[in-house]
Amino acid sequence: MHDNRLNRLGGTCAILVGVSYVVVTTFFVLDPTQLIHEDKHRLWTELAENGTPRILYYWGYALGAIFAFGAIPAIADLVREKHEGWVRWTTGLAYLSFGVTAVETFRLVTATPLWAADYAGGDETVRTAIVTTDLLLRLDPATWLRFGALGPFFLVVNILALRHGLLSRPLTYVGIALGVLTSTAALGVAFGIGPMVLVSAILGGALAAPIWFVWIGVTLRRGVPRVAAAEPVPVGGAGQPRRAAPARKKEGSNG
Repeated sequence: MHDNRLNRLGGTCAILVGVSYVVVTTFFVLDPTQLIHEDKHRLWTELAENGTPRILYYWGYALGAIFAFGAIPAIADLVREKHEGWVRWTTGLAYLSFGVTAVETFRLVTATPLWAADYAGGDETVRTAIVTTDLLLRLDPATWLRFGALGPFFLVVNILALRHGLLSRPLTYVGIALGVLTSTAALGVAFGIGPMVLVSAILGGALAAPIWFVWIGVTLRRGVPRVAAAEPVPVGGAGQPRRAAPARKKEGSNG
């Protein structure tokens, strides 16, 4: 019963995470300011004129990160018995990743409209201050924590699930691809490789992430059979019967 409740809640949250990626992708496409990378003055001018798509884009990330905290325990529980050390470590990294994403994007939801209004109504000194310090609004500018720390979780969960037959092969293949793309997105941002970021964002964030989260969410809600821990191999070798423990001699026996 406990496992069923965990799976149902985790599955629902995973589906909502998948939906949040669709929201993020939608408002990324609808936001013309996403194409402005070098001209910060133009960026803040346009955000002051119409910042709604950018704010809704941030809301998608923020709410998705909150729902991820409900999905991660159920997803990790699927494979925990197969390699508890790796699963515990990468699960901690996933919590860190989504925690940073939640704090950063909730901060941006509040601060971006305020800074845009200050930019529009401020003098040249105020505008210069905003364009030179706007990166400070982000907790993780290089995305090492938001994306880089999340990739290993996808890889470990899906490789273990594939290896032990816990999930369908197509689902694990999508998950492994998502782990790779999440990691390459972080590398692209950190080293300023635009094409790498673009490809990773399209294939990972717009395609693999919503597919994987919704798919695994549906799988969890339908019920995933629990996998018992592997029995230790007897000393005599695999396939050989265990030897019975020798009977203790009775006291006073002459043998």
